[in-house]
Amino acid sequence: MADITSPAALTNPHSCWRDSATRYGLISRTLHWITAAIVLLQFSVVLAWRGFGETPLTLLLSSIGPHGSLGVMLLVITLLRAGWAWLNRQQRPSYATVVRGALAHGGHVTLYALLIALPTLAILRQYGRGGALDVYGLPLFNAAEREIPWMIATANALHSPLAWLLLALVAGHVIMALIHRTVLKDGVFSRMAGPLS
Repeated sequence: MADITSPAALTNPHSCWRDSATRYGLISRTLHWITAAIVLLQFSVVLAWRGFGETPLTLLLSSIGPHGSLGVMLLVITLLRAGWAWLNRQQRPSYATVVRGALAHGGHVTLYALLIALPTLAILRQYGRGGALDVYGLPLFNAAEREIPWMIATANALHSPLAWLLLALVAGHVIMALIHRTVLKDGVFSRMAGPLS
């Protein structure tokens, strides 16, 4: 991790927190890696349940990362990321001006859209079913005797296919990050993982 007590950071205390034209700041990085951890845990739980059913491992993963709680956290983190990106839009690292840059930009926008849509659909379905929703014990809404078929049907139709699309895009994102790091060696990887100063 970068030394936040470096002369540059001490001269300008905001330099390590905010984004710049050459790298993402500490807030962007923290939100990015929290998002990555939540997505990894979400898919680990889902794939473990699909592969092994109810086992001590799947029960442990589910207790660490209840699907609904993680989904709500993912939605909140993504909205924070989008807001922070908007506030830093003038000084963030730019995309390449060629086709590769347009593809990267489109991929990132799609990732953000899916990270917002998936938990929103799940919340919609839970509300439509009349089910309660809490985040690690903190209630967001209580159970109610209701059924709103269009909410349930919409979420049922879209949630799973969009989740697999998200997994595919995340895999592509990781692969491209590794290509930038090991093959292209163009400094793109270090914008999110390199020194802060």
